[in-house]
Amino acid sequence: MMKNTYAFLLSALCCVTLSACNEQNSQSLEQSSLNDFTLTSSKVSDGGNLPITYTCDGQSISPPLNWSGAPNTTKYYALIMDHKAPEGMHWYWTMYNIAADKTQIKAGETLGEVGSNSVNDLNQYAPPCSKGPGEKSYTYTVYALSAPVTFNSDTKVDRSALLAAVKDITLDTASMTVKYSRSANSAEQKPDSKPTPNEQPKPDKSYLTANVKSPRCDAITQSVSNAGFDQSVSVTCDEQYAYIASSTYPDHDVMTGITGTNEQIPVPAKDYAAPIKLNPKKAKTITTIDAAVGVAVNGVPIYDYSSQGELDVNSYDEKHDTLALGQLDICGGHAGRGDDYHYHVSPTCMINTMKNQSSDAIIGWAYDGYPLYGSKNPDGSAIAKGDLDVCNGQTDDTFGYRYQTSATPPYIIQCLVGEVDTAKLPRVSPLSGDTQGIRADLRPPQGGVENLTHTISENGSRTMSYSYKGENYFTTYSPASQGKDCYSFKQKTISNGGKVQTGTFCRGPQPNHLTPTVTKQNTNSAITGKHNLKLEAWADNWFTAYIGEQLLVEDSVPITTERSFNAQSITFSANYPIELNLIIKDFKQNDTGLEYIGAKNQQMGDGGFIMQLTETDTNKVVAVSDQSFKCEILHKAPLNKLCESETNPVAGEGVCTFMSKEAPTNWLQSNFDNANWANAVEHNFADVGPKDGYDDINWDENAKFIWGEDLETDNTLICKATIEQPQ
Repeated sequence: MMKNTYAFLLSALCCVTLSACNEQNSQSLEQSSLNDFTLTSSKVSDGGNLPITYTCDGQSISPPLNWSGAPNTTKYYALIMDHKAPEGMHWYWTMYNIAADKTQIKAGETLGEVGSNSVNDLNQYAPPCSKGPGEKSYTYTVYALSAPVTFNSDTKVDRSALLAAVKDITLDTASMTVKYSRSANSAEQKPDSKPTPNEQPKPDKSYLTANVKSPRCDAITQSVSNAGFDQSVSVTCDEQYAYIASSTYPDHDVMTGITGTNEQIPVPAKDYAAPIKLNPKKAKTITTIDAAVGVAVNGVPIYDYSSQGELDVNSYDEKHDTLALGQLDICGGHAGRGDDYHYHVSPTCMINTMKNQSSDAIIGWAYDGYPLYGSKNPDGSAIAKGDLDVCNGQTDDTFGYRYQTSATPPYIIQCLVGEVDTAKLPRVSPLSGDTQGIRADLRPPQGGVENLTHTISENGSRTMSYSYKGENYFTTYSPASQGKDCYSFKQKTISNGGKVQTGTFCRGPQPNHLTPTVTKQNTNSAITGKHNLKLEAWADNWFTAYIGEQLLVEDSVPITTERSFNAQSITFSANYPIELNLIIKDFKQNDTGLEYIGAKNQQMGDGGFIMQLTETDTNKVVAVSDQSFKCEILHKAPLNKLCESETNPVAGEGVCTFMSKEAPTNWLQSNFDNANWANAVEHNFADVGPKDGYDDINWDENAKFIWGEDLETDNTLICKATIEQPQ
């Protein structure tokens, strides 16, 4: 009996030992498999020098990559290329949801889905293109994933967002690092190619999924091709809209003849897409828009005649007439505050370049879906006085309604008669990168300029030159090495005192979202908590919000952008009490507090801000802007409103005095004492007159417009509010 017991124990011990060995071997094999996951390239070895072909000094294409040895349970791959710079992490390539059966990426190939890069913020590969000479290291990392990467439809997929998304589904990673060194010459040289503002654009997948043909789509497409612009403008349709895509930069001369210049210069806005309704219907009321109301067949946006869009359609206002103010070139257009070109009256130069210049030629389309013709009826007959309605249009036998141009105000489309969803309308993305503010305070000089001309040189640079009081001024730009939509500027402007200044500016992706205001996700990891929230806000003209000392959101439309009114929405998580801190600003050209200084429409601006905070789990509004907010005015001007009527207003002189001070250094801190700050002043809808973006948000009835006491003279404010957990 004893022997059998020992035999049993020995047998059991052997089984346990063998089982452990088998488990250890299995783990070792799995570990070995993990260690075998490698990333290589047929063109460069790990630690080697990246061939110039894959940089901005070469062909700017992505390199070929190969990987092997991924875990057997891999379902998808993701890839990131980044570089750790002294100022922070830069990323050049983000791809995800690459199929598990893929083991290589060919040169210039795209697999799966593509996120943004930090160079030009586009969803594409950005080639290494360091600003200065010296060796830089770039790391490619492939992630083997156990599941697909998922994002909300409105998530901006950048490096941090992708890393957060793959954190819990990564089985293994494989990396390789390469080096590239730019010489001083290559770092300073400009690409040989000219900027190509009229290259055929490719509609963005975010607003177009299929090309659906229809009679109206065909008519819009033919209007572009019949005019001869089908090589620089594309038309693609879905079931609701025709998208006229372009760079907004025309083939004809620009800017020549302007006297009331704002010292802006046209810069291409590639991949701009204007949505034209395919099934237009007359609306019960007309619509005015503080931005483009349509688009010409050459892809250039069309605005109403005014310089600000503050239109009373029943009463012509000469002081806002861009033509009367000398702000338009000989072709009927100019560059706005975002350095974007658009028409305000009949596009005469475009018409002169059209292949079909007859009276029945369509020269543009309004956003409500109705066509724009020239100054005669399609049959060639004259338009009788009184035939055109307040929007500058009339009934049409073919399309139901049509707009016309005219030699007298309102010159072109003044308002829209058809149904239109303003939330779906595009806005040209402004130039970014003005860290020194050299283009932030440009304004029309008093009395106007002389001999303004715009030229394009053989190397692709564009120059606008003019004279003022006997002195010559200029702005010139050319393609920069930082990216395909980046430009190196050099300028000597009247607005900045005649100093020669330089800078690099990039045109970001065009926000052609065909949905209401996009809700962004918080990317600041320092802002977190157990309550899920959404902040919605609208500002005239600009705001920034902080949770405590941490930046939550900054207005995506710079304050210098023409008609910079928009709504912002962002989701985040936090714990109560929430310390909400705001900076809110109204646009001012300088310390006079005025806009359009020197022009006939010189005036004081007016501000306004409204917000609401919602718990997304319960859809309950937990806080709104109201008089409980404590605010401090940092800039107030003019202190005497007679300054608005001054012929030559100078900040700090005569009636144009102002108050300006810095924000307290510790004002963002939770223990900051704001007892001496005034409560915010609530203002009504009529006084603020909210514009683009306001209707995108379903506002709580208790949300109020807030500002200082005076909407016109209070220009910059900081505000604080503590939000307690609702009971």
